[in-house]
Amino acid sequence: MPDTDRTWIDNWIDAVADGSASMSQRRLSSVERNGGVEAAVSAAKARGVHLAKLTDDEGNVLVAGSLHPFEPLC
Repeated sequence: MPDTDRTWIDNWIDAVADGSASMSQRRLSSVERNGGVEAAVSAAKARGVHLAKLTDDEGNVLVAGSLHPFEPLC
């Protein structure tokens, strides 16, 4: 994986992990273009960040990161 891809993933996960963003969402397509889901999951686990896959009203698939576990409501 190119360093620029790893940097994108790391910067995104770090923003959540250090409290700069209480929760952050990125389109799944952006995550895949910038290092991939496996890299995001690995970076998140290393920093104690939880990830969840969401779909918005327009059908876009998003990846959300948070310091707190996601819990389904229904």
